[in-house]
Amino acid sequence: YRTRHIPIDNFTFDFDWKAWGDDNYGEFRWNTTKFPDGPSGALKADMDKLGMHMTGIMKPRIHVDTVEGRYAQQHDYWFKSRPQTTDYFSLKPVREVDFNQAAVRAWFFNAQLKHAFDTGIVGWWNDEADDTDSDTQFLNMQRALYEGQRAYTPIRVWSINRDFYLGAQRYAYGLWSGDIDTGFDAMAAQRQRMLSAIDVGEMKWGMDTGGFKGHPDDENYARWIQFAAFVPIFRVHGTFGEKRQPWLYGATAEKAATDAIRLRYALIPYIYSYEHATATDGVGIVRPLTFDYPDDPHVRDDVDAWMFGDGLLVSPVVAKGQTEKDIYLPAGTWIDYFKGTVYQGGQTIHYAVDSKTWRDIPLFIREGAIIPSGPVMDFVGQNPLTELSVDVFPSASLTAFDYYDDDGKTYAYEHGAYFLQRMTAQRKDDDVVFTTEAPHGTYKPALKYYTVKIHGITAAAVNSGSDALKSLGSAAALQTAKGEGWAIDHDRYGPVTVIQLAAGEERQISLHGVAAAH
Repeated sequence: YRTRHIPIDNFTFDFDWKAWGDDNYGEFRWNTTKFPDGPSGALKADMDKLGMHMTGIMKPRIHVDTVEGRYAQQHDYWFKSRPQTTDYFSLKPVREVDFNQAAVRAWFFNAQLKHAFDTGIVGWWNDEADDTDSDTQFLNMQRALYEGQRAYTPIRVWSINRDFYLGAQRYAYGLWSGDIDTGFDAMAAQRQRMLSAIDVGEMKWGMDTGGFKGHPDDENYARWIQFAAFVPIFRVHGTFGEKRQPWLYGATAEKAATDAIRLRYALIPYIYSYEHATATDGVGIVRPLTFDYPDDPHVRDDVDAWMFGDGLLVSPVVAKGQTEKDIYLPAGTWIDYFKGTVYQGGQTIHYAVDSKTWRDIPLFIREGAIIPSGPVMDFVGQNPLTELSVDVFPSASLTAFDYYDDDGKTYAYEHGAYFLQRMTAQRKDDDVVFTTEAPHGTYKPALKYYTVKIHGITAAAVNSGSDALKSLGSAAALQTAKGEGWAIDHDRYGPVTVIQLAAGEERQISLHGVAAAH
């Protein structure tokens, strides 16, 4: 991944990370045969140098004939309606513990699991807690890990789980859709599953991209990666013997998949700002079209497209060999992200699809959008983010975007250690006004400048308040210059005025010029 510059931040390990079936808390500690450098922390040190995090599977079962099994028996920790059975992996007797008991939850994040956390297992993939007669078994399993980790360390909790019950959101609860089949039909069905989960409040949703059971063909893999790049949790997975690295699906699929992955990483400043919105407002980066267009009967049962934040609408290709795709665009003006073509909404468009290279993603910008993006890195935090690109597509109505950042690791943001700066934009006849409001929070990011691209206008003059900003003549000159200024340029969307502004300051920028059609 690193030599090909395909971004990746995490490996998630199945049973093999732990000493599953061994005595003395084997369910909670490293498998020293397969991961000899795990317990010492040497593996973690190597991974840290590569910018890789490690997460591991957790099960609700405990091996009966072990120290921990006897402890569970003595303290009546077993889930009473789940009898002893033979584990399919270890082939030894196991029972499921009852996470609805507070004592079980307190015990589960034990000294052995704390050591595994300290040596690199910093996230949780919870599985198979959905076969009891309790709706809250899965929720409380993750609650055990959430409360245990929060009491032990300031590092944020991360998890995925195979079931969801209302209220689970409070426990850093991600949901994935289970052991799905491969193929285009299975992929297409995931759209409804995602949007249904979001309808009931589970904003952190993901899937086994590529499918769990079976082997996707090259086209299916490429299109599935593109789909997954626009869901809340972006991950791949496959059953035993299946591999999901992009280069294993041929050069065409690798190129299409890599482009999609890199696009997602470029959009991380946009995506991360919506993670803050998820925490504060309960609505995240993905939302069904009914959230934004509740009075439009055409979107009532539409799972073919969804909003990706306020500014983007995506409608992934989910059919094999497709050369044209009908896409309904709600009311408003929409701009093709990759081509710059402008569409008026309230209609179904017939969108040409590249069935040969699979590189196109039907992605549309809503007029009024403010979209921050950053340089693509091999992993998050590889380099300090000192400059942020902000694409602005102003409309006659005032629109806003709350750019958010924090340390990305801890819960210090709960105590005010964050950076939040609202940006607004509005077109007024031939002029545009762009503002950055006074920032909130005590966190000081590395960010120095915003490179603001106001699309659709060739400015004759740019003012900051009552003062004229310096014109640098060309975008290239602006890019190499230090300090604030502006220039005229042209891109796939048409004319654009580029402005370099200091980040973190309260400003009102006025552009005076003649608006140009896209």
